[in-house]
Amino acid sequence: MKGLFAGFSPETFGKALQEAYEYEGLSLVHVPVYSGDHELGGLGVFGDWNVGNWCERVQAEHHRLGF
Repeated sequence: MKGLFAGFSPETFGKALQEAYEYEGLSLVHVPVYSGDHELGGLGVFGDWNVGNWCERVQAEHHRLGF
């Protein structure tokens, strides 16, 4: 297994993906994610991660927004 760090730029991410592709075994690419308040760091969605329509709070917001 080959572990790779994707870095913090599109260039280093691309290099890590290429290296993972070229490796003949299993590869794992670590991609750091942003978890702050800046609007560019979001996904443009509401709700919580790893939940579905069984989460009452997410469903209530879904209906409040009219979806």
